[in-house]
Amino acid sequence: MTVSDLDRLRSRLGRLEDLFPGCHTEMVGGSLMRNPVRPFPGRTITRLRADLEARPPSGWSLVTGVAFVFDGENEFCPGLAVIPAEAEAENSGSYQPGLIEFVAGVVSPGSIRRDHDVKPLRYASRGIADHLVLDPPRGRVVTM
Repeated sequence: MTVSDLDRLRSRLGRLEDLFPGCHTEMVGGSLMRNPVRPFPGRTITRLRADLEARPPSGWSLVTGVAFVFDGENEFCPGLAVIPAEAEAENSGSYQPGLIEFVAGVVSPGSIRRDHDVKPLRYASRGIADHLVLDPPRGRVVTM
């Protein structure tokens, strides 16, 4: 995928996301997926972020609300990701998944299969070994 391909993909998703205010939007397997934004996932990620920021690893930054473009059919917006500080300093709305050192997401009722079956395979395919899935519907935390 070229840079211009990524730019077209980002702009297309950006326009579509604006059509669904109040929803968390991602592209998974070529389909646009949206879930209503709920307080619990945001609060959970805020608490996890506060805990991780209390002891930040040198040279790394925590990001939330940004997209990671895997290919033309998959763009994920994890609840929290750890990427190199110099990449975070670019202040971009999207990044390459190869930058991710650690990723965490909170499962919502409509995203259980994607969060447990689809995303772990994509993250693993890019060498992202540290993947935390916080799953309130099932009352558990899973490390992938």
